[in-house]
Amino acid sequence: MTDLKTILLCALVNFRKWTVNPRIYTLAAVTIGFLAWHSAGLSELSAAVGIAVTPWVFPNLITTSAMIAVYCCFIMLFFCDAPFADSHTPFLIIRTGRRNWVIGQLLYIILAAFVYTVFFLIVSVVVLIPNVQWDTDWGKVLKTIAANPSIANDYGIKLTIFVHPLIITMFSPIEATLISFGLFWLTSVFIGVLIFCGNVVIGRMGGLVMAGAFLCISFFTAYLGPLTLGGYWVRYLSPISWCTMYSLDWGGRGEWGGMGELVSPSYAVISLLVAILFMSIVSIKVFCRKDLNIQKRR
Repeated sequence: MTDLKTILLCALVNFRKWTVNPRIYTLAAVTIGFLAWHSAGLSELSAAVGIAVTPWVFPNLITTSAMIAVYCCFIMLFFCDAPFADSHTPFLIIRTGRRNWVIGQLLYIILAAFVYTVFFLIVSVVVLIPNVQWDTDWGKVLKTIAANPSIANDYGIKLTIFVHPLIITMFSPIEATLISFGLFWLTSVFIGVLIFCGNVVIGRMGGLVMAGAFLCISFFTAYLGPLTLGGYWVRYLSPISWCTMYSLDWGGRGEWGGMGELVSPSYAVISLLVAILFMSIVSIKVFCRKDLNIQKRR
């Protein structure tokens, strides 16, 4: 019988293991290091012009295929040990039941992805200190970068954060941040559930192989896909690319500044939700019928 309290308990057990899991500390360290490097140019530009940057950097962090790949690798590192089983898992499954336990693991993926998204957002602001100042507007620095992306070159600064002018004009900072937060979270859940489903159905490392395949697809659709397959329809097959606003069509015209046809936000969100639900159901069905073969976590 499915019990919500038991499911929540199974999810919370994984959070309690974070304190002794070196993978969590590694992920936190590389995330901080990456964001510090990624935002260094923006912080230097802010100091050079003497104007503090506003904290609304999050929507503009993942704007290229390379950054999408880095993000995907972080999430793969986060959930690579799905279904999060260790030597104590058989005893927990006996007490809670298979269905409750496996649903609890899926709930954990949803909650853990949310926590990581919040962490990513907070760190993206913290690394800008002391060149950051609160403002409800985009601020002069981000608006200037949107209008003149090469401005950093005038100061001999290498900028890795780019701001699309349509983002500035179409959305307020809070709107863009909330939308980006939702896309980041939802895509992270998709990757986590994908790894979970692959490891349960195929076996150990199966999920990572599947996630790696989708990562390759995101590169293919960004560069070679439209050229070799004769159209931009291949972008509808790259859910990992939908982690950023820059991969979706917000203007209702199907394209952004010559980027070709893009996926609509509604299509992206619905597709991700359907895929997550489908893989979750498959994982539950398969896990409840399989013999337990628990290996100790590495």
